[in-house]
Amino acid sequence: MNKLEKNLEYSVKDGAAHSVMMGAGEKYLSPYAIVLGATNIQIGLLTSIPQLLGSISQLFSTKIAETIGSRKKMILIFALIQSLVWIPIGSMFFYDSNAILILILLASVYWICGLMGSPAWSSWIGDLVPDKIKGKFFGKRRRVEGISLFFSGVTAGLILYFSAGYNPFIGFVVVFGISFFAKFISWTYLRRVDEPIFEVPDEAKFSFAAFLTKMPKTNFGKLVIYLVLITFSVNITGPYFVVYMLKDLGMNYFTYMLVVNAGLVSNFLFISIWGKYSDFFGNRKIISLTGYLVFLLPILWIFSSDIIYLILVQIFSGFIWSGFQISTFNFIFDNVSPPKRVRCVSYYNVLNGIAIFLGASFGGFLLRFGSMFWSNFILILMVSSAARFLSSFIMLPMIKEVKWVKKVSEQKLIIGVVSDAFEGIKYPVLFVSGRRLMIKNKTEEFFKWIENNILKLLRIKHKYS
Repeated sequence: MNKLEKNLEYSVKDGAAHSVMMGAGEKYLSPYAIVLGATNIQIGLLTSIPQLLGSISQLFSTKIAETIGSRKKMILIFALIQSLVWIPIGSMFFYDSNAILILILLASVYWICGLMGSPAWSSWIGDLVPDKIKGKFFGKRRRVEGISLFFSGVTAGLILYFSAGYNPFIGFVVVFGISFFAKFISWTYLRRVDEPIFEVPDEAKFSFAAFLTKMPKTNFGKLVIYLVLITFSVNITGPYFVVYMLKDLGMNYFTYMLVVNAGLVSNFLFISIWGKYSDFFGNRKIISLTGYLVFLLPILWIFSSDIIYLILVQIFSGFIWSGFQISTFNFIFDNVSPPKRVRCVSYYNVLNGIAIFLGASFGGFLLRFGSMFWSNFILILMVSSAARFLSSFIMLPMIKEVKWVKKVSEQKLIIGVVSDAFEGIKYPVLFVSGRRLMIKNKTEEFFKWIENNILKLLRIKHKYS
């Protein structure tokens, strides 16, 4: 194994451990707040304020990276702090008063550390991975992350489910302890990844104001506008799904875990396939296809509260979002030169954080007017759906593909992705390992061998009959 392969392997393991932290900890912060007695508005603030502060902090991340002179050192500092913050988060039940306020402050530290290092990591890994395998590698990495996210989420859900009847806080202490150790393991793998030479020429240095001025005129800028609008639209409902499931629908932690993780399973089943197709047919095609479909996802929650139905909705959601996420992530690398990536990703994340805050705030405001429906949540589902559709309808025609790719229709693209996924399910060992075609061929050769021998036996019988 050469140096590049080792670096990529360490990066995948870092992503896996980081995803365990997310699945066991981050995904259960809102249920934790509900147990602590948080109101709907406080749940929205828990989601929006930490991400807003984390996003704004990225205005300083570029300067910090350039001052330190190493993206790796900067990321290691913030990753270590992010792992340690889970210790006080798990101790919130000791605070009878102001527990929610303290939780929001600690969550803010968590998100500041995570998002502060995000642009530097994107630049670092973007320089490390060769262009010709970016789609394949990030698809594989996201698939491994999805598997880790799923199993850690299931484990955490079961721990909380069985501890709920005795003492729910014990369950949360355990899952947040898992998050601490998982992020620390992620930190150890990050230490092993080499960092390419980091130099930022003067022409790659530009202010946030300059970025905003040029944004409507560049292809990347138009993508940023579109993604920010989608983020705003999604977060009209995003923070309140937990409240809807646990309070309005009365789900226990086990059922909640099943519904949430159905989307994660679907996501990691499809994401590597989307990544492969993005290498051949371009990221813009997949962004357009999935972008026009995301408006359906909130509407589907209106028609039924049946658990099986909601699991199917989540599977469809994972299929759509996996394609959208991997193609937009890769599209950034296609459109931004390496020296400018830290700044561009930082500025994009600032706008993204503002969109999360505004979307959650708008959703919280709309919840007051939803009493005409059987649940206040229905109104924000409809508004979120309409906002997603308008964002895609207005912005997607303005975004262009920047590299030569093969042409394919949307229908053939969907058929190809779905058929590849079913092939993976048919040959599961191969699908998980990423070597599906070889296992498929070997399996088919084996059955062909059996068939040929049966035919030989039949011919022998016929000869002597």
